[in-house]
This record gives sequence, structure tokens and C-alpha cells, in this order.
Amino acid sequence: MNLADNLKNSAERFPDRPAVVFYDRVIRYEQLYADALRFAGALGEMGMSRGDRMAIAIPNVPEYPVALYGAFAAGVEVVTINPLYSAREIEYMLKDGGVKLAIMHPMFEPPVREAAANAGTKLLYSDSMGDPAKRDMKKAMSEAASAPAPADLDPNHTAAIIYTNAWRGYPLGACLTHLGLMTNARSSVVTASAHEDDAFLTVIPLFHAFACTTCLHLPFLAGAKTVLHEMFSEDRVMADLKKEKISVFPNVPTINKRLLDKFGSAGSDLSFVRAIVPGGAPLTDDLYGGLVEKLNANVYQGYGITECGPVTSVNPMRGREFVKAGSVGPPIEGITVKVVDENGEALSTGETGELCVRGGNVMREYLGKPEDTAMFLKDGWLFSGDLARIDEDGYIYITGHKKRLVLVGGFNVYPQEVEALLGAHPAVESCRVFGVPDDSLGERVMAEAKLRSGASAEPGELRKFLRSALAPYKVPRRVDIIE
Repeated sequence: MNLADNLKNSAERFPDRPAVVFYDRVIRYEQLYADALRFAGALGEMGMSRGDRMAIAIPNVPEYPVALYGAFAAGVEVVTINPLYSAREIEYMLKDGGVKLAIMHPMFEPPVREAAANAGTKLLYSDSMGDPAKRDMKKAMSEAASAPAPADLDPNHTAAIIYTNAWRGYPLGACLTHLGLMTNARSSVVTASAHEDDAFLTVIPLFHAFACTTCLHLPFLAGAKTVLHEMFSEDRVMADLKKEKISVFPNVPTINKRLLDKFGSAGSDLSFVRAIVPGGAPLTDDLYGGLVEKLNANVYQGYGITECGPVTSVNPMRGREFVKAGSVGPPIEGITVKVVDENGEALSTGETGELCVRGGNVMREYLGKPEDTAMFLKDGWLFSGDLARIDEDGYIYITGHKKRLVLVGGFNVYPQEVEALLGAHPAVESCRVFGVPDDSLGERVMAEAKLRSGASAEPGELRKFLRSALAPYKVPRRVDIIE
């Protein structure tokens, strides 16, 4: 088994159909598959073997699926990294993941280069941007002597490692297998009724599990095209929705709000988009109502977490309304769910407890963390850390979080991770990090700090300290000094 077989099959069925669109650049399935195999050959010549790990720390550009599926074909495990992370955060993932090679983009070079130097990780540019001194993927591929077919792997071979769940103060690497991601993609294709004439718009970053599955694995399995945006622009999104005849638009509520704010009063009509699918954070009733009433949008709400690949459930629609308002739907094909109490005992219909998920999509383990794996993965059930109830028809209703979590524009922020860093400041005796509601982002991060006796520090100094070591969305909007 190999996840790259999805790309192979679509290349054989639809060789001349567009697979990836990036501005005016169009990569067709036959070419994309050939490029992925050529990159697999280049990995071998760079000393990468089956089971070795490679990081991808680049934006949504065509080199991303080439690197990703080339690694899959070679049996190389991929660690996906947010290129906006600080050098400290990237270094942790490179070291914890035992990463031998990292793909970086010139736009985000400084933190990746610093982290790689400290971790002993080799670097390769995704694109030299015209600088002949920079060795990039294109050059490595041109020098590759072979383009081997996808390796026949054990279904439980790790395909991707995505860091999440920093409940201990540091993130854990969720190991997603070729079987798990294949299963999630197939179930998602069925749920979305996806086909080769679909067009997906990819604005959410591909290092995110939701984006990688819904914007790459799913369309590549169906033979559809995906249109890449390396950054968010309301005008460019609206233009490409129409120009590229987008039918499926996975995103996050923050993107929908910005589109609604800019185009909601302009008479724009998005009814031609078959499915707008927000993920990463709950969709408020007001935002849903605005999208339907002012943009004539077809909006679906679902649920998923990284450890599950991530798609877990989707609420179907009847006409322009959810079948059950407030629900994230029933589990998709091949997934079973239950709700349990504090002792892990199953609860009855309608009772609230921790949501647990079982299915072929669930991760194998947290990389190198057997205690954490045993805590969250029991007898095949993934304990999500989210609170929910399930009704008599099997529809799931998320009611809160058992674990501490702040959702900022679709990104998870774990207070323990920020507290661990803020508490390391020499002037801080203790601290607390928490979330507060925010109209634009859903939530924003706030902090309180108590200083050591005789120590002094201004809130701005503490925020500067955090900014030097955290991704921007994790930095508290405000740090209050308390007695």
C-alpha cells in the first residue's frame, strides 16, 4: 500500500486533467505524478531511505504536493511544519522527529535555517527564486538518475507526523499512517460525493491536517483539481471562486467572516460553490446565517481532530438548512464514536462526556511518547479531549473542551505551552494563559503573570519575550501583571 497510489491512479485515468493550479501555472496529473516520482528518486540520491523523516516548511505552492507525494512514494515519513513558527518551535520538531532533511522556502528561510543548524538537519529549497547559488527541488530532480514507482509499504507505515496536543507544554507528533490517511480520504470522497469535475480552493495552509486531507488527498483520489493560494486575499479568493469554477471550498470561520464583511453587502452570490466547509473552529449561528442570507452560500459543518486524519463527521444539509441545527453530524463512513464519563465508561444517548473515536483513520501513536499514547489511545479508541453528546440518530453535538484549548482563527493554542515559556522568564513567578471571545478570530489569547519578589518587568517586555519564541497567533494579545 502507498498513499501515492492515489496520484498514480488519477494520472492513469486523467493524465491531461489539471491537478494543481497556481496563478497561471497548471500542472496536469501525468506531470504531477512524474514530478513526485522524480523527487522520490532525488530523495534516494540524497541519502534518504524508507522510514527516514523529511520536514516540509513551505507555504501553499506547487512544490508542496510534489515533495509530499514524492516522500510518500519513497516511504519517507513527512513532518509538516508551519513556516511561520519561530526557530525554537521548528528546532523542537526537527529534533523530536529525528528529521534528516527539511524543505524550506526563501521567504521563510531565517528561522528554518537556524533551527536546522541546531538540529543537524540538511536543507533543500523548494524554489531557488532565481538564485543559482541555492540548490532547490528542481535542480535535485533534474539530477536524479531514476524515478522509482511507489514503494509497497506496510499499511501501518507512517506517512505523516503532525504536531498537536501540547497539553504538557510541548506538542506531540501524531503519527498518521498510509492506511489511515487513505481511509480518511476515501470516506471523505464518499461523504462529499467528490468527482473529477470538482475544483477545490486551497487557502488554508497545507501543514494543517484538515487542509492536507480535504485539499490534496481527497481531490487527488477523485481526480479533481486543487487551486493553491499561498496567502489569503479576499479579492483573489472571490476572483478564483468564479474563474476556476470552484465547487468545494474548505476553510476556517475567520476566512468566511472576512469574505462576508467585504462582500456581504455587495450582492455577491456564491451559490455555484457546492460546498463551503469550515473547519478548525465552531461556526457561529450568526456567521452561518450571514453566509446563507447575504452570500447565498452552501455551508457544511463538520468535526475532526489531527489524530483522526482529521475528518470525523459532517452534518448533511436538506435544502439550505442543516439536517440537525447545532450538530456536527454523524460520523463518516468507517468511523464509530461514543461518549464516556470520567472513568471511561460509555454514557447513554443524550448524556454529555468525552467524545471517543475509533476507525481506520485514527493515528498509530504519538511519536516517541508511549505514556501520552496510552493516555489518549485505549483499545483502539482515541480520546479526543472534546466534550460532546450524541442523540438517538447518532448525530454529534460538541459542547466544549475537556482539555485546555484556545481556538485562534482555526489554529489550536494550548495554554500550557505558552505558560511553560512565560513561566521561564526570570521575572515571572507564576502565570496563567487563557482565551477570551474575539469577533474576528473566534478567540484570542490572554495572559496574567505574577512577578517574583523584587523583580520587575513590563507587559510589553513579557510579550516581546514570547514573540521571540512563539508563532504570532500563540502570543497573548495582552499580558496583565497581577499581585
